[in-house]
Amino acid sequence: MIAEGLLSNVVPLLKKNDTCAQALGWMDLFRVSHLPVVEGSSYVGLLSDEIMYAHGCLNDPINSLEIPRESTFVYDDMHIYHVIEVASSLGLSIVPVLSRKEVYQGAILLSDILHSVEKMLCVDDAGGIIVLEVNKIDYSLAEVAQIVEYNEAKVLSCFVTCTPDSNKVDITVKVNTPRIEPILDTFVRYRYVIKSTFVLGEDVNDELRDRYGQLIKFMEM
Repeated sequence: MIAEGLLSNVVPLLKKNDTCAQALGWMDLFRVSHLPVVEGSSYVGLLSDEIMYAHGCLNDPINSLEIPRESTFVYDDMHIYHVIEVASSLGLSIVPVLSRKEVYQGAILLSDILHSVEKMLCVDDAGGIIVLEVNKIDYSLAEVAQIVEYNEAKVLSCFVTCTPDSNKVDITVKVNTPRIEPILDTFVRYRYVIKSTFVLGEDVNDELRDRYGQLIKFMEM
């Protein structure tokens, strides 16, 4: 997924002669805390409500403010990972998008990013989720997939979470079946630490917890 395919058609644009009050009104209407300022097809910068409140006089035009531009946008051919990085590092509610010729193309809302991540992680697909812990040096995606497929299941999505100053990583795996007991058994045999599991239906989850607890006791004997 690239930025060009995530553009929203509802984000309003600000012009330099708009007042701070007008800008805040648009932000309130669209429930965002940032809006792009554009002059013609040129991107001027990204205005935040914090800048305007700090300025104090809401009747002033926004061109009287210092509007940050550098690092506040992505190019239209960049991957969604870069969009997420920019939004997260700067705490943005929208991410402006430019072409490589510096022409303003539009903006991406946080909701657009979330919907795309939802698709990437197969959130709507039925199945089970397994969170594993393993040493960084021992992590092998091929082995994780092999264990899942050995139990006649498929990996729908997988992502790794690294903890700073730790030699451990968490591996979150979504599989295409809620009956994950055989998969858990195999992971335990391969000495993976299973931190948590999530499946459809709390009754099934309780059953899995009980059986996994019994399995751990057996392995420790």
